[in-house]
Amino acid sequence: MIATMESAISGRDFVLGKEFSMADVIFGGTIAYMLDFKMLEPRPSFTGYAERVKARPAYAKSEARNKAVMNERGLKMPGA
Repeated sequence: MIATMESAISGRDFVLGKEFSMADVIFGGTIAYMLDFKMLEPRPSFTGYAERVKARPAYAKSEARNKAVMNERGLKMPGA
């Protein structure tokens, strides 16, 4: 499974190459989540990809919204 995940992004910026797509929203979010919670080995291909996904303005906006909702409801991330 790990080899298949890595092959989807090896040698590319995003799943479809240079172009960001809906596949990256789902796959990139999953990779980032798994890295953040230490569920996935932080290989350079995964960390680089997650950094590219996280650098997108919409990702930052969604993270800010998630934090606001968590604060409104008094929720905390595990380990925080």
